[in-house]
Amino acid sequence: MNTAQKILSVIVSLVAVSAIAGEERKLRPHFDLNGDGTVTTIELSEYRQAEFAKMDLNGDGNLSREEVTEYKAQLKAERKAKKKDRFDRADTNEDGQVSADEFAASTDKMAKRMDRNGDGTIDRREMFKAMRSHGDEGHDGEHHKGDGV
Repeated sequence: MNTAQKILSVIVSLVAVSAIAGEERKLRPHFDLNGDGTVTTIELSEYRQAEFAKMDLNGDGNLSREEVTEYKAQLKAERKAKKKDRFDRADTNEDGQVSADEFAASTDKMAKRMDRNGDGTIDRREMFKAMRSHGDEGHDGEHHKGDGV
């Protein structure tokens, strides 16, 4: 397979993964804490309480506009750092660029990690399990070392 074919294959794969990821997020919202596909009022309450505690930066039991703004800025900074980390891991020769070969290699590592039964395919169950293990906070959850951009 030549480089152009590899790149096209990776793009097609990423589009498929993205579509499945969007479907999974619709089926299992973040507040489905036990991942059973349903949300109880207790789970919703626990999720919201945990979110409140994260945003209450000074711990006074109240949210100010400044705390919410700061919390959002922290999340944005974390997402940006994670994206940089993924880029750096994919840039294996450390030249500041990710070549098609480096991108394909990072995709191969990701596919091997996701193919839990080693049959050479990633079925729906394996895909969802991999996504859950990485978190899907806007799908910027941490990726295992060596995973791609």
